[in-house]
Amino acid sequence: MLSIMRKQAGSWIIKIILFAIVVVFIFWGVGSFQSREANTVAKVNGEIIPYEAYRDAYNRLRDQFRRAYGGALDEAALKGLRLNEQALDQIVNRVLMLQEARRLNLQISEKALDEAIFQIPAFQNNGVFDQERARMVLGQSNISTAEFRKNYRDDLVLNKLRALVLDGIDTTEAEAREWYDWYGAEVNLEYLFFPTKRYQDITLKEEEIAEYFKTHESDYLTEPKVKANYLFFDPNAFKSQVAISKEQIEAYYNSHKAEFVTEKTVEARHILLKLDANADQKQVDEKKQEVDKIYKMAKEGKDFAELAKQYSEDSSREQGGYLGAFKKDAMVAPFAEKAFSLKPGEISEPFRTEFGWHIIKVEKINEAQTTSLEAASENIRKKLVEEKARELARQKAEAIYDTLFDGEDLAKAAKAHDLTVRTTDFFSAKGLTDQSLGNPQKFAEVAFSLEKMAISEVLDLGNGYYLLQVVDRQEAAVPALEAVKERVREDLAQKRRAERAKADAEACLAQIKQGKTLSEAGAQYDLQPLQTGFFKRGEAIPKIGYDPQISAAAFELKSDKALADKAYEGTDGWYLIQLKERKPPAADDFSKEKENIIKRLTEQKKQSAFGQWLADLRARGKLDINYKLIQ
Repeated sequence: MLSIMRKQAGSWIIKIILFAIVVVFIFWGVGSFQSREANTVAKVNGEIIPYEAYRDAYNRLRDQFRRAYGGALDEAALKGLRLNEQALDQIVNRVLMLQEARRLNLQISEKALDEAIFQIPAFQNNGVFDQERARMVLGQSNISTAEFRKNYRDDLVLNKLRALVLDGIDTTEAEAREWYDWYGAEVNLEYLFFPTKRYQDITLKEEEIAEYFKTHESDYLTEPKVKANYLFFDPNAFKSQVAISKEQIEAYYNSHKAEFVTEKTVEARHILLKLDANADQKQVDEKKQEVDKIYKMAKEGKDFAELAKQYSEDSSREQGGYLGAFKKDAMVAPFAEKAFSLKPGEISEPFRTEFGWHIIKVEKINEAQTTSLEAASENIRKKLVEEKARELARQKAEAIYDTLFDGEDLAKAAKAHDLTVRTTDFFSAKGLTDQSLGNPQKFAEVAFSLEKMAISEVLDLGNGYYLLQVVDRQEAAVPALEAVKERVREDLAQKRRAERAKADAEACLAQIKQGKTLSEAGAQYDLQPLQTGFFKRGEAIPKIGYDPQISAAAFELKSDKALADKAYEGTDGWYLIQLKERKPPAADDFSKEKENIIKRLTEQKKQSAFGQWLADLRARGKLDINYKLIQ
């Protein structure tokens, strides 16, 4: 059955699709490290890591951060993250673990590998492994099935290794209770707040502003900017060159019939009474009694939508439990089977899924339909025209690219080919907003990766293809004081306000330590003590906000040492804090939280233990790293 999955080796880019398909381990796959490339970035117990593997791991990690933070990360910020070290660490760790797995003779049989592959959702059709779909998914990323199987087998081996390392790690009920008492404790603070904004009588001299600017020049650096010429190959300009025949339309229709089938859907309402999947029998029975009462009312003719609004614990309750139209594979199996077995107007008996007890009322059934060739022809023609036009645009871009060389003036080359070159204004890595470019952020990223006068490869930015060349570059620079003087003035004034707030807070604290109450000491500064109200560790502090430093200090205070021994700086001023009251968590709630706490603490223990095991593995190994190649 998996004969196709066992042919031809190919690109190691599989690690990209592995992440999209299933997270099988905490590290990315990096393919085979047996290649004896001349540029060796590292040796792990004698096993070579070629530079190409490191480079691709680095690029993947960089792209992850850029996707996560968008334009907020420029090259300087990325460098500060030390992605080069992170990428190399990931590869080295994976090699070490695979070596250890081989030493322990951990293996995955062909049968076990096949069964695991059968379970990959991206390879399934309606919950069943589909060989053609698997071949299509891999083919779209130019991944050979042989290479996929090798890397997937390695990931399963590493899962096995991790399970072996972490076997026996658990959390006792006593440990869970200790954590519950610690984390669930609450405190209420009494505090004095010295806001910086109250100190508005700040007078600054010109020489003070100039001196502040001189010592903080790096805070006012301009952003590096580039200016680019580019060629745009618009697919729309090639549509007039495309002719699509009836035979091509018919061939497309016959080879893509699934596109023209509208699956059967059901429109329904439901009522859900939530129940944890691991609930004990008493809880199950109690919820069952509740849902039976609701079911009886529904069968007696009570309006189902109103019952859902009143009793359902699902987010759809405000819509009367209405779920809209859904396909069978859009819901968990028990729910879907029940919904698709009912007729319009029918109400199901209560049934249980992993989410709790359900009642369903089907309102409408939309049967599957197939669009005819005649009805689909125009849309097919448009699609084929667009596809062919995009292909022509890409071919044109590649043909032009093949005639160019780095350093050549793109404008002159464009003129020779009777093309129009376009020029951007200067832009920063996060300052390009021209949506006509299709993907401005990618355009900017590529531009900042190029040396001056270097020409990019053909770029697909969604709306067409591009060739771009950076023609000028402005490096980050210190501006003239006059250009940023108002910013400097305000920054220095804010610094002085914060200094005065701190000085007053510390002077007030000294008086409290000498015996004055918060009220007595605060009165000299026209301040009255405030109370936060109760809060837990890790929570935002009422009236103060999220401040880990103040929160940590608050939970160190005790009844015999209620006053914090220093002032704390917050976002908008300085605080003096004193414990008003402490209370333990509700004892009765521990039984409800126990299982989740044990599960969470056990996972934390496992992560810590695995990290230590991996560190020990690295310490025992022989690592030779060519740091020059990863700078």
